[in-house]
Amino acid sequence: MRVFLIFLAAGIGTYLIRISGILLLGGPRQLPERVKRSLVLVAPAAMAAIIANSLLLEGTQWRAPGAWHIAAAVAVGVALWKKSAGLTLLVGVVVFAGLLAAGL
Repeated sequence: MRVFLIFLAAGIGTYLIRISGILLLGGPRQLPERVKRSLVLVAPAAMAAIIANSLLLEGTQWRAPGAWHIAAAVAVGVALWKKSAGLTLLVGVVVFAGLLAAGL
């Protein structure tokens, strides 16, 4: 029962934190333009951090060059060429799976 209460409290706390932004910033208030421009960059920065961590580290050790890096290079090429996030992800996953299937 104690574990359930801990999870319940954590869930309620998380919900309150998420809804606080809506409650504080809701209504007729407008965010300053500088804040709006900054918020647009949060998702790409988070994605870049996740990708960099996946490419460079395996646990606490540096990752040796291999399928991850080749697939990432191909995906970057597709992203620069086609400028399509969906196609970039699809090609990256297919290349990575192909390299793993080939034993790399």
